[in-house]
Amino acid sequence: MSKYRICPDCGLHNPPSRIECSECEADLTAVPVVDENTEQSNKLTPAKKAMIRQCGCGAKNPAAARKCAVCGEDISDVIPSEDTGEQGVHFTLAAVDGSYAFELTEPEITVGREQEMSGYLSGKPFVSRVHAKFEEEAGKIFITNLSTTNFTYVNNIKISGRQELSDGDEIGLGGCVSGGSRQDGAAYFIVRICPCS
Repeated sequence: MSKYRICPDCGLHNPPSRIECSECEADLTAVPVVDENTEQSNKLTPAKKAMIRQCGCGAKNPAAARKCAVCGEDISDVIPSEDTGEQGVHFTLAAVDGSYAFELTEPEITVGREQEMSGYLSGKPFVSRVHAKFEEEAGKIFITNLSTTNFTYVNNIKISGRQELSDGDEIGLGGCVSGGSRQDGAAYFIVRICPCS
């Protein structure tokens, strides 16, 4: 009977000598070698709570993951913990250059050079002191422009009024992308929405 390691991420049966999944490159060093009988026996045994690595962006990743599947952050130094099964959605703004991330933890947050994220935005002269408002409602996130000078852009389109955001949307606070370049004095973020179950 052949033996194999079952990838905890994608479920692929890998040869027992593999230390990385040949499909998704998940770490297999802590995955036991099993055969068909052991696998069936394990399925009949009451399951233990899953172990996860929770990224700073809120995403729950398999314990063997080395990079967050949502934001790409290195999570190899995060100690795996038991999944509590809490349901919810995490909203994160990740700077397009990867240098900064901000988790939206309140139902309503106003950002700007003199508001939330001021530590990061203070060096961005195109961002207003009070620039934009984020609101969470029923598992959705919305943005409203509050700046009357340099405006707010979603996917390079100037917004007027309140707009719902989707995972992967690019927000420009105080600037848009012109000729393939971003303005130095503006701030640009990617919206990360992570449903957690």
